[in-house]
Order: sequence, then structure tokens, then C-alpha cells
Amino acid sequence: MNRAFDLVRQSVQEHAMTEDERLLEQLRITKDKELPEMDFLFRIFGKPCFPRGELVAVTGKAKSGKTLFNSMLMAGGLSPAPSLKREGSYSVPYLQRAREEPLRVLWYDTEQSEQSTQDILKNRILRMVASPPSLTGGVRGGSIDVFNVRSIHYDERLRLFETAVYKYRPDLVVLDGVRDLLADINDGVKAQQIVEQLMKLAQETGCCLVCVLHQNKGAEDRNLRGWIGTELMNKAFEVYSCEKVKPENIFVVEQSHTRKYDLGEMLFFRMDGETALPVVCEAPTRYAAMNGFTSAVQQTGERLPYMNREYLTFDEHNRPHPKTEELFYEALKAGPLYYSALQNRVQSLLNCGTQMWNNMFCAMRNRGAIVRSKNSEGKAVWQLPVSASSSTQSTAEPDLFDQIAADLGMSPSPWPPI
Repeated sequence: MNRAFDLVRQSVQEHAMTEDERLLEQLRITKDKELPEMDFLFRIFGKPCFPRGELVAVTGKAKSGKTLFNSMLMAGGLSPAPSLKREGSYSVPYLQRAREEPLRVLWYDTEQSEQSTQDILKNRILRMVASPPSLTGGVRGGSIDVFNVRSIHYDERLRLFETAVYKYRPDLVVLDGVRDLLADINDGVKAQQIVEQLMKLAQETGCCLVCVLHQNKGAEDRNLRGWIGTELMNKAFEVYSCEKVKPENIFVVEQSHTRKYDLGEMLFFRMDGETALPVVCEAPTRYAAMNGFTSAVQQTGERLPYMNREYLTFDEHNRPHPKTEELFYEALKAGPLYYSALQNRVQSLLNCGTQMWNNMFCAMRNRGAIVRSKNSEGKAVWQLPVSASSSTQSTAEPDLFDQIAADLGMSPSPWPPI
């Protein structure tokens, strides 16, 4: 009887609800609500990544290896593991598909010429696949569908993209690039609208939607470009940053942001001169994996720390932290440096990766421990602060430069004015 009264009361309450209240109840999250587990398409270094129903961003400067990295992902979706050569002793599990069955892949290219798209498909992606799928008329290719829409007006690209995803129901979608879906990259209203449409598309079809977007042009600025970049950064489940390191010409992929699983390592590869395919390789000299204490596996299997302990301090849990002020003092004590030279110097001293460099640089800049000025050629350089009353170092009235040195127990070294 009590059960019957409860059902009647619940029915009356539900009937009295407004449409918005009913919608809110559907959206309510409780600890007992049954939800499907997250399904990830890949594992990198054994860590789950690229989840279904989510947006993932791949970013970097121009010619930094974004399309190359995506080619490896697409090949990995079509084959249990892409056929990547490994140099020397490198044996860390690199890129693996999370499940045995191959994925449906869709590549929507808005940037390159049709010839370039076809060349990458034919001579890179399919050559990395153990048993390439057959292509039918260049449109439907078994488990891969490739479209080049560079010639299509921007206001048609999103509509056609949604049509393709709903029709072919891919598991992995590479949208290269998202910027070409709108006329003005800084149109905040349109950017928000497009990112919300992409989120809805990924959720409704259960695909992992990889959005490719350039970083800002300035060497110091690694933020995603434009308002569309800001929106994508806020909504993406993961962000992967690509960089090409010279003179070694080694490509670096770093998971710069994630909502769940931190890879803890960077991916390093270069192009093989004979096969024109990516080859897994060791890190460039000045790079380390994120968080500092992982390295490429040597023949002995021993893992050694990369970062220079001289510039590290350890907390009560034995976790490493960089001696940021000391690093920047050492790098700049001889005089101002261009941003790229400062980055190279600090990373060489600590032997750290880009993520740690970015964190240190932003912290020093934000608290005024380094300042930007112009040299005699009018070009921007970074330096330690000097006295406001003089452009040269004063021995009579120490400034922040001397104070940093004193705090570190070091002797200040005079350096020339700009």
C-alpha cells in the first residue's frame, strides 16, 4: 500500500513539473546514477587516451608535425599498431589501439591541396598499416574515409562535415583544421557555437573528434590561436602540442593538458630518409619527459633521470621541483637573450621539456623576475630586472638582479646594458 501511495505521489509531482524542471532531473548526477564507462581509442605509453564522445585538440606552430602525428593516429586506427621503425634501443610501447578490432577513421582536410592529401594517404598512412584497406573511387575506403574541402566555402564546410560524420559513423575523426569552419577566428559568438556543435556531434555519434589548430605566431605564445582556440581549450578533453626541434629535426609531441590520464612522457620521432616514414627515436639532448624522471629505455632496461639534479630541489615526498630563479639567473647573468635563446639555455641547463619550461617562464614573467625590453636593433629580448634609476648595473644601490644573486648565495656578475 505504501508503495502504491509513493508511486501516485511521484506521478503527481512529475506531472506538476515544468519542462525545464523535467530536463534538469534528466541531467542530474548522483553517485548511484548508472553511466557508461569512458571508452578510449588508443593507449600511448600504456595510458588510455583519445576518448569517444569527446573533443581532443592537436596544436603547434606551422610545420611542427601536426599532420604527421595525426597520420600516425589514423594508421594506428586501421592497424593493431602502426608499422613504425624504432631506432637503437628504443622499446617503450608507443602508440597502440585500445581494442583489437580496427576503427572507422574519417579525415576531413580543409587546409592542404587535394594532391597533398592524397599523397599523405597513399604514401604515409596506408604504408604504415600492416594490411591496408582497399580504396573505392577515392571516397569510401573500407575503414577510412578521406575528404578534401579546401575549395568549398567556409559556410558549407561545417554542414558537410556533420553530414559525413552522421553518415559514416567513424570512431576517430580528424578535423584538419577547425579554424576553417568560420570566417573570423576571433568571432567569439561563432566560435562558441561551432565548438558546441562539435561537442554535440561527438557525443551523439560516439566518435573521438580530433580538432587541429595552429598556435599563435609569436615564439613566446603557445596558446591556441584565436577565440576558437580559447573555446576549444576550455572544452577539449586532451590537448597535444607538436614541435619540431632543430638542428636534429626531431618531432616532439607532448600531452600539454588532460582531464584524466597524464601520459607522463613525450613522443619523439623523425622522418626516415629512405622510407619517408616516421621513425621512433630517442629524445633530443635538451629534452626530458614531463615530470622529469623518465627517460628512453636503454638496452639494460634501466630508467635513468634526465633532469640535472644541480638545479632541482626535493620536497618531503621526494618529488622534484626546479630551482627556477637560479636557472634564470644563470641563463641571463651574462646579458639579455632572445626568447628562443633563453628557452634553449634554460632547458639545456635543466635538461627539461617544453611544459616545464613554459611553467617556469610564465611564473618568472608574471612576478616580474624577468622583464622584456629591446636591444640596440629594436628587437625584443629578455633580461633580469635592473635599477629603475639606471640602465646599467649599480654597485652602490643593489637592485633585484643583485638581490636574486644574494638570495641564491651567488656573487652578482656585471652585465652590459642593452
